[in-house]
Amino acid sequence: MTAAVSWRIIFAISLVAVLALFFWTQSRYPSLDDKALMTGSIQLEDPLSFEVVFPIDPTYPLWKKITYTSINWAKTNQNGMIFGILFGAAFLTLLRYMPKRSFKGAFSNSVLGMTIGAPLGVCVNCAAPIAKGIYSAGGRAETTLSAMIASPTLNIVVLTMAFSIMPFYLAMTKLLLSFFVILIAVPAIVALLPKDQLLASGERLSGEACAIAPLNLVSVDERPFAALVGVLGDYLKNLWYIFYMTVPLMLLAGLLGSIVAHLIPLETLKDLAVNPLTLLAVGIVGVFMPVPIAFDVVIAGTLL
Repeated sequence: MTAAVSWRIIFAISLVAVLALFFWTQSRYPSLDDKALMTGSIQLEDPLSFEVVFPIDPTYPLWKKITYTSINWAKTNQNGMIFGILFGAAFLTLLRYMPKRSFKGAFSNSVLGMTIGAPLGVCVNCAAPIAKGIYSAGGRAETTLSAMIASPTLNIVVLTMAFSIMPFYLAMTKLLLSFFVILIAVPAIVALLPKDQLLASGERLSGEACAIAPLNLVSVDERPFAALVGVLGDYLKNLWYIFYMTVPLMLLAGLLGSIVAHLIPLETLKDLAVNPLTLLAVGIVGVFMPVPIAFDVVIAGTLL
């Protein structure tokens, strides 16, 4: 490994660590702890959010409800989305300096994604920029998908809430199904993809992961200050790339979720007969719900 790459890796790792520690200690885990303490007593004033900027009156017209819910959703997910964008760019910067970004086996890459995603503590919507960073840096599709799924489902605080709110058998079923989807279903689905989609677009497979593009390192004698400037320059470029590739889609997800939440209120789900067709319908509705982390557990507890 050259000195230039070595210094850049050190600075990139430091950037990832600082962002992660700041988010975990100042935002995510304090917020999750508060939700855990209020387990069973959280009152939802909006169909998609914990935080309400604009209270929603049942008499409001549909367009106004959707608008207010979209704003409330954006406020609730604000910190997570900012972290996702910053962290996704940092991951993209770091992984581009790494000589090896994945394993040969699909199962191993899914385990890697689960290991990355579980401690992050972001919802699927906010995990999208991080997943984009991993994928664009040459991470395997299994790693990307597994990280997205593991982040909101296998976080330790969310699991604690699940076992506190739900009956043990139901929480255990949720946990086992999460492992099944991440470690078995994801590799099986990815195996059906065209080989050129296993890695980021434009890459060529040659038996295993390869670099997405040659890095323009100054020289093998690059000094720490020059390496720091290079890392910051790469990070800013990657930050813009992650921003314009993911933010419009995240906002669109919030809007679609708001529309579905008001067209199909939760109250309509309580009296549905339990059969494969209704379960499929509820699952489809859930796909359109880019809810905050732990929101699904709270909703399940409320419906129970």
